[in-house]
Amino acid sequence: MEKENWINEILESANGIAKATPNASLFAKIQGKIREHEIVSSKWIWLAAASLTLLFLLNAKVVFGGKHKTEASAVESLATSLSNNNQLY
Repeated sequence: MEKENWINEILESANGIAKATPNASLFAKIQGKIREHEIVSSKWIWLAAASLTLLFLLNAKVVFGGKHKTEASAVESLATSLSNNNQLY
């Protein structure tokens, strides 16, 4: 019960607080600055798209190209070990 009264006192203490209003000219200036930077230039969009495409292609090359390289190197190492020693028995 005491805890609920304490919570209610805290909630009611905020009832008398007046909302802060900014200076009209300062508020307009701040909003103008925000609107200037809202639009992203097409240069940055193309740069991001090119970066993502390059990253995707490099990942695809590593994922799909790595298996063939490993298999080829295993075959090559077997071939070089056999060619150095001509004795088959």
